[in-house]
Amino acid sequence: MFQKVLVVEDLDSIGFGIYQILKQETSIHEIIQSQHCDDANLKFLRAQKDNVPFDLLITDLSFKADYRDCKIVSGDALVHKLKSKQPSLKVIVYSVENRSVKVKSLFNNRKIDAYVVKGRRGLKNLIEAIKDVSKNKTYVSPEISNFMHRKDIIEIEDYDIQLLKLLSDGHTQEEISFEFKKKEIKPSGISSIEKRLNKLKLEFNAKNVLQLVSMVKDLGWL
Repeated sequence: MFQKVLVVEDLDSIGFGIYQILKQETSIHEIIQSQHCDDANLKFLRAQKDNVPFDLLITDLSFKADYRDCKIVSGDALVHKLKSKQPSLKVIVYSVENRSVKVKSLFNNRKIDAYVVKGRRGLKNLIEAIKDVSKNKTYVSPEISNFMHRKDIIEIEDYDIQLLKLLSDGHTQEEISFEFKKKEIKPSGISSIEKRLNKLKLEFNAKNVLQLVSMVKDLGWL
């Protein structure tokens, strides 16, 4: 079992719930809490400097802005920063986010070890996740585990990134079609581009192209 855990959660009630269940259900020796990503990063660096590093990070993804001028504003960015300094750090994300693309991105790009959805069984699932991760297993909450291996889930390809990058730069679908044809990128037809965008909007649950581009930017892909 883990010895030293860093819990990053900005809501007092949820943070208290996590702390309590860790105390009751695990043998974790030291539980350090933080409500801000910047503060969590400082505690992480101090632990490394004192040669008593954390061996597990439990973090939310989104944090409400307050009076602080924060440099690290999301759990995603925090995971990226801490893992770059300590690749062996185990990471459990505990969030309400349940979009398949986002969860897959965290496993593939951030190398997280577990993803737990906040909900009625959230804390119980969190304990299960801790047990699995301590045994070098991965864990995904039951309510979202099915899509992780579904073949009908759209995969983000280089083609999609190029398409969304051109859209974010203000190009129309007609201009993108012309650019793709010039560079021999297929499919390049306007109807094919429109179909691909519709699939992406459906996968991201985006109402329009502007929201789609904004979501992809949030993922750090643009």
